[in-house]
Amino acid sequence: MMDEEIRIYPNLDGLSRAAADLFIELQKKSICSEGHFSVALSGGSTPKLLYEVLALPDWQEELEWEKVHIFWGDERCVPPDHPESNYKMVNEILLQHISIPDQNVHRVPAEMDPRMAAFSYEESLRGFFHGPLPLFDLVFLGMGEDGHTASLFPHSAGLNEEDRWFIANYAPEQETWRLTLTKNAISAAKNIAVLVAGKEKADMLSDVLEGDYQPYAKPIQLIKPVDGKMTWFVDQASARLLDK
Repeated sequence: MMDEEIRIYPNLDGLSRAAADLFIELQKKSICSEGHFSVALSGGSTPKLLYEVLALPDWQEELEWEKVHIFWGDERCVPPDHPESNYKMVNEILLQHISIPDQNVHRVPAEMDPRMAAFSYEESLRGFFHGPLPLFDLVFLGMGEDGHTASLFPHSAGLNEEDRWFIANYAPEQETWRLTLTKNAISAAKNIAVLVAGKEKADMLSDVLEGDYQPYAKPIQLIKPVDGKMTWFVDQASARLLDK
């Protein structure tokens, strides 16, 4: 049975600070047991405040950044200095304000050809994780109004991938290529945290959590922890239509 929890907060600020608390808790636990902490970050607007919180000076004594390894769950096919780059966003909000070794920041080489970039990043992941799937200590996800997560979009070919960890996936609605962890790579994580905020997400959140199972229309339903925990951090605006 999947281990899943839904936590509702008054607003994005409360949601973000709770997610930061989880980051710190799992970081301490993983470093104590494994000697390092691996996390895959999400792009989009919702996690920005989380990254701002993690960059605050008051929080730094709680964080051993030299033992943290940062990866990305997905990326746009743009150079690292492009305004739409997920790496650029995280770099400006978080990385430039903390003391983390360069070798601990595992950027997607999104300036390459999409398929080559995906193969290159998967090679990096397989060099770090030794096993049939990457066992991230924590994966942050968002959810789009269309039910997508990472860059797994409705009815995209990447939803059918069973063997790869990281792929180039064509987004039909956006008519563009994206780079993303696969559903199996995400589901293998020890902990998955889904951040959802805003009234515009309410219909889809209700449909995903309490509606029919239609994973190719609502790809986030494909994320099912194999041996980990999935926690939804949602604000009251996005949770307003939930029955339970």
